[in-house]
Amino acid sequence: MRKKKSSADANTESEPRKSRLSLIAGTVAAVVIIVLILLAVFYLLGPKKAVKKYVKAGIGKNGGKKYFSMILPDYIADQLKADEKWDDMIERYNNDNADARDDYKLKIKEINKKGKLSDDALDGAQLYFTEIAKKYDTNPQKLTIKKGWEFDITLNKKEKKKSKTTESLTICAIKIKGEGWKIAEVSASDLKNLSRSHD
Repeated sequence: MRKKKSSADANTESEPRKSRLSLIAGTVAAVVIIVLILLAVFYLLGPKKAVKKYVKAGIGKNGGKKYFSMILPDYIADQLKADEKWDDMIERYNNDNADARDDYKLKIKEINKKGKLSDDALDGAQLYFTEIAKKYDTNPQKLTIKKGWEFDITLNKKEKKKSKTTESLTICAIKIKGEGWKIAEVSASDLKNLSRSHD
């Protein structure tokens, strides 16, 4: 004869079930929060991290390879390598930077994100990289430009036996599909004007 379950037994069985459900719900919520945080960090810090990498390459020792990798779409860099121009270009850049460092030192003071690029500026970015391709004797290719941001950069400049001054520049970080962030060494308004000039 089967023993009938008491209400106490039923409550004992339901408690572990509730605990398991709470644990699963908590785990799912934690995963969702982590994913949202990672997406926010990637979206907000991605372009700024690229800009910082670009600036450090531009003012640092032997940063030529990283610098050109940041300002040139991949297909242009690949063509320069195929034409055996890449290494010479990097060496010249590094030598010029080394000569400049004999006269002054540059350090990053601030990198400020100004605003998201408009559709006109993004159209201008496509044309900007087309002009860059022509400058490096490469046939332009159509790029899929996803988004972009404008940044103001302030550098501390220390010259020998002179007081410290600052230098400022404005650039744009452009997200290209399949390549990540690239740098356009112009302002958002320059990109807009470039787009309008081809209307």
